[in-house]
Amino acid sequence: MWIEAQLWWTDAGHDIHTESRHFHLGACMPYNQTLKGVVTIDVLFQLHQNNEYVLREIYFLAPLPYNASGIITDTTNHKIGSTGNVSWGCPAPNSTCMQVFRIQVNTSLVPYDCVAPLRVRAESVLAEGAVANLSRGVGYVYAPELSFKVRFNNGNPACPARYEPDYVPEVPTISAGFNDFPWSYTRMSIVRDALPTSNVSGTWTIRQLQSFDQRIYNRVSPVLTPVTRSFVTCNPRFHLRDASGNPAPILGSIQLDVPDMIYQNLQIDTTKLPNGRNTLFFRSDSFLAPGTILPDTIPWLSGVRHAFSGGVPHPGGTSSAVLVFSFVVNNPPPVSTS
Repeated sequence: MWIEAQLWWTDAGHDIHTESRHFHLGACMPYNQTLKGVVTIDVLFQLHQNNEYVLREIYFLAPLPYNASGIITDTTNHKIGSTGNVSWGCPAPNSTCMQVFRIQVNTSLVPYDCVAPLRVRAESVLAEGAVANLSRGVGYVYAPELSFKVRFNNGNPACPARYEPDYVPEVPTISAGFNDFPWSYTRMSIVRDALPTSNVSGTWTIRQLQSFDQRIYNRVSPVLTPVTRSFVTCNPRFHLRDASGNPAPILGSIQLDVPDMIYQNLQIDTTKLPNGRNTLFFRSDSFLAPGTILPDTIPWLSGVRHAFSGGVPHPGGTSSAVLVFSFVVNNPPPVSTS
């Protein structure tokens, strides 16, 4: 099924739906499928209003190992498939560009067999000749990441058994945005429910949608970049332009729009959507007010310093993590009363 992660950046004072810059990472992913040996996945990468950046690499990552208590024992990222170094971009005057990259994913490099997340990440860098301008968020590394459920089956040892006798593996679908400035590890859009691989109809309930920030784990107090908006819609089209070339996005069928993080179920009346393939769009926004002075170090990343530290006010802006996935609606035709 189609699953996509997006990372957006919006300068302070700009409109998020017309002036943000996007990094898209998506594919027809082998969600909830059994994987063995080498699997070929064609990944679509998109840049929108992002002429200063180029894609550096797309790579798949093995699940992080854990013990019987569920504690991760090694946080080292191990690549199991990669494009290698590339330098693909979207030169002006183009506003949107896309390219497909074929990646061979060697699942036999995962040392255990079990239900676990498969992660894919894309890293971008400044294009040659582009000038960093941190007041516009230009100059940082931006890396959207997607994590989704699969079953590894390569004849390897089983994953460590958990101590809890009634433990059921939970592998949520996660879109995360990572970068080398204060939003690192602060925003994610998460669906803990199983994604719909069969048709939906009537009232469809999605369980446990979660937008994430550091309040969850109390890593920073006070929180510098809390989730300030959670937005869910169906079938939006954010890259459209009018006849004059100005942004003219279609926001779609808005299902939820609240000024905070969420952790809740969501009911969608699918009779108000067209039959056939639809998309669900879930975005978590984190806003940093202009003039905010950040601490010199990042408390949970030893030895890492903020780009804006030493008492230098940050120009502010909004960073967003977006999760998109497809689903199929199949409602019976309305009964004629004539």
